[in-house]
Order: sequence, then C-alpha cells, then structure tokens
Amino acid sequence: MTDEPIDILKEAAALLAQCRTASLATVDTDGHAHAANIQYVHDDSLNLYFVSSEDAAHSRHIARNPAVALTVYHHDDTRPETIRGLQLHGRVEAVTVKHESADELKHYLSKFHFIADDPTLCAALEQQTFYRLTPTWLRLIDNRRGFGWKAEMEFG
Repeated sequence: MTDEPIDILKEAAALLAQCRTASLATVDTDGHAHAANIQYVHDDSLNLYFVSSEDAAHSRHIARNPAVALTVYHHDDTRPETIRGLQLHGRVEAVTVKHESADELKHYLSKFHFIADDPTLCAALEQQTFYRLTPTWLRLIDNRRGFGWKAEMEFG
C-alpha cells in the first residue's frame, strides 16, 4: 500500500472520464431498491449528467425522491489488483432550462458520438429528459494502491 498524497477530485474525474456506464440506485415508494445502468458525462465539479425517459422506473423514483446512490467500476476481471471504482451519494434533478444544459449536452454527444452521428438517435434524444446528479459524498476505490484501498469525501 502506498501513502502518497492523493487529489481525490482529480482522480475521481479521471476515472469518470475513462468509464462510460454507471449503475444508478433509486428507491420506489414501497422502499424497494432499484438499479439501472446509465451512460453519463461529468463536469469539473463532478456533477454527472445523463439522459432518460420520464417514464423509466428510476426517473419516476427520482421525481418522488431525488436521493440516489451511484457506482462506477473500472476493472480487468483477470487482475483484481487493478480494480478501481467510485461510489457516490447525491441528489438528482431534471435540467429543465435549455441553455443551462446546452454545454453538458454537447459534452454528452462528444462522449457518445454514435448518438450525434445517427439522426434517429438524435431525434430520440430530444424526446428524453436530461438529468444532473450533484454528489454529496464520494468514495474512491483503487486496488492499485493496495487491496481495499479507499478515500472518501463529503461535498459541502
């Protein structure tokens, strides 16, 4: 295990940039947990942006209770010593102001260029809701630093 200093925000941002898919956990009105994979982009404050239908179960849950958990996992199953990941708690809201989401949407389309390159997918995207997850807590996991190594932070 290494004791070198770490910039948790910088390392979390680098991991988010390398990965494309996260698992979003919400809770329904009966208290049952629900998980859904989402594709996301992030900004410099580690806010995550994703697109979803308002009819999706996780979107309905968010409308009633915006508190969520999210994980991102980067691994090679043959080398567990390289596992890295993030666990986040946060709050999600729909981004309703078009100019507010314009830059994030451009960033989203640059990461997922196959959407921008396909008129059918672009048209479908326009019918979806753009969401922002604002983190309240983060745990960075990095087995390259030692098995089970983690660093945590809360957002103010």
